[in-house]
Amino acid sequence: MNTDNPGEARPTPAAPGVWRVTTPMPGRPTHVHAYLAELAGGRWMLVDSGLGTEDAWNALEAGVTDVAGGWDAVAVHVITHMHMDHVGLGARVREAAGAPVLMGRLDAERMAHAAAHPEEETEYRAGLFRRCGAPGEWIAAVQEGHAGARALAPPVRVDAVLDGDEGEVPGADGWRHVWTPGHTAGHLSLFRPAGRVLVAGDAVLPRITPTLGVNRQRADPVGDYLAALDRLEALDPSIVLPGHGDPVPGTARIAELREAASGETEAVAALLGAEPAATWEVVDRRYPGREMGGGMRMLALRETLAHLQRLVAAGRARREEGRDGAETFRRA
Repeated sequence: MNTDNPGEARPTPAAPGVWRVTTPMPGRPTHVHAYLAELAGGRWMLVDSGLGTEDAWNALEAGVTDVAGGWDAVAVHVITHMHMDHVGLGARVREAAGAPVLMGRLDAERMAHAAAHPEEETEYRAGLFRRCGAPGEWIAAVQEGHAGARALAPPVRVDAVLDGDEGEVPGADGWRHVWTPGHTAGHLSLFRPAGRVLVAGDAVLPRITPTLGVNRQRADPVGDYLAALDRLEALDPSIVLPGHGDPVPGTARIAELREAASGETEAVAALLGAEPAATWEVVDRRYPGREMGGGMRMLALRETLAHLQRLVAAGRARREEGRDGAETFRRA
């Protein structure tokens, strides 16, 4: 099924025993997928949910009703990562289904910290953007937009954390969780050896490369992502079910994403010269002439900084203190 018109989407068989439920988003991307995986005894595992809007909830609830017969059949809810389009309906799912919520340890810890200490989280984000050399008025506008978006992802209590490179999913016999960081520090994918089905969240996307970005928990998100792709490729999935877009057969896309991530590091390296440049300036060099809204530039800053930090760690770039708390980078 083409998902370009998510408002018309209906639950779709994605793999044997796995259904895709598409929910709408009010921007780009225009949709996000949740998945229902059939378990023994007429029970189901729900993977992800959607953005916390009424339109998304109505689409998710209709999908659960059509496929599983209602919320009572949902025995476990696994959230691949903490971004609001995947976790936003988590609290409503908990209330409707009463099913335990499972999440990767690092994302669960970060999400709980942000909920308990929103002011500190706001200051961390502002400090990160100051380090990138962002103008003060831009930082203020982004912070205001972020505060307004909090309602789209209310805090959800996580019942059990999934830790380690790989392991069994409690309450979902036959499924394994795989740590796939990079997009977030605690991102998880789910793998069913029977049929070699991989539910990848945002670790593998069919048309775009997942955004990688600096975080508070891991030093090298780009390196983390490359290692995650190695883990996924070793599983030899027959089909990859992404969080956005259509299913991807085999492992070819995994190899393409590995090449793209490494290539982006090289592209950022080529933008550095003898004169120091803040991350903000490197982003302008990386995307010359492109008009970017606050959210898009925020992602570009975090990703570009991740590649710059990787270059510094490899001895290929030098980091220096600039003005007003900004870091600058130059070719080593």
